[in-house]
Amino acid sequence: MKLAGKTDVGRVRRENQDDFRAGELPGGAAWGLVCDGMGGARGGREASHGACDVIERCFQDQYGRCLPGAEEQFLTQALENANHYIFQKSAQEEALAGMGTTVVCTLVRDGRAYICHAGDSRAYLFHTGRLHQLTHDHSYVQELVDCGTITPEEAEHHPQKNIITRALGVDYRLGPDNNSVVVLPGDMLLLCSDGLTNALTVGEIESLLNKVNFYDLPDRLIDAANAAGGQDNITALLLGIEPVEVQRHG
Repeated sequence: MKLAGKTDVGRVRRENQDDFRAGELPGGAAWGLVCDGMGGARGGREASHGACDVIERCFQDQYGRCLPGAEEQFLTQALENANHYIFQKSAQEEALAGMGTTVVCTLVRDGRAYICHAGDSRAYLFHTGRLHQLTHDHSYVQELVDCGTITPEEAEHHPQKNIITRALGVDYRLGPDNNSVVVLPGDMLLLCSDGLTNALTVGEIESLLNKVNFYDLPDRLIDAANAAGGQDNITALLLGIEPVEVQRHG
């Protein structure tokens, strides 16, 4: 498994409230995580960093007990642990009241990617040169699209695009969404904050994924988003699926 990621403050914001983590796991597995904080300057930063810390510890301390078939339950529990941590911290510290963070997390093992998310940070699968969105935004504007009030094209520039309907830390209950997809050698997973997807079209991201070296992609994606205005913090994390090595004896 190949891993490459970067986060950037962008051209407009004073500080970066995004965070990301990733790591390899036994048996050729890997995990990745992107969070986009909200709730004031200190609150947003605390929420995204805190959520990443909690979820990273879950992978470090508890992944060994994640049996085949329990991947979705494992990811859900990791996100719920982070939700509880942020909700409690927000309640205890007045300066952090109302903080929260989006989250998109993946566990890749045995030829499948398991995705768990809350908010509008996204996961995509890049397969045979095409980019496919794996997550469904938890946002007010997405709800308007879903019920036919506005078109996807109108959603791109809607003034209330930043209203999130689900996130870590805003309620003691979370209810993240889960899905999974088969991944093959040569595929890539892209996890990103909305600073990337609000700045670049799917076609623009797809074009870069097709022509740029894997380990250069985070820099190139962020450069392109900044060139398009860099209105928000930008995070891009890529997981590249490599062929499984066959051990030969004799």
